Amino acid sequence: MYYVSITGITGTATPDFSKVAGAVARIKRHTNLPVAVGFGVKAPEHASAIAQGADGVVVGSALVEAIRTSLDAEGNATEKTVSAVTDLVSSLSQAVQAVAKQAAE
Repeated sequence: MYYVSITGITGTATPDFSKVAGAVARIKRHTNLPVAVGFGVKAPEHASAIAQGADGVVVGSALVEAIRTSLDAEGNATEKTVSAVTDLVSSLSQAVQAVAKQAAE
């Protein structure tokens, strides 16, 4: 299942992580399906907070923004484009994996 963590335009707001956790817990009481949460996830600390209750964290607009800010004036990829994306994905992944590691201990 996919839970949208904010209303409005994606990429413009930050979720209320306590409300997201409560909503995910309510959903999980009614289904055995995994619950992924997206919208508003822009930083590793956001991914970490959501991963504490959700089964998956979905990131979209933050990746698009990383690409956009790495382009040259004509809109072409630069030598920074790949690292902008891979650095963001790596930091988000590390944050989620840290939560999973804590849960396993």
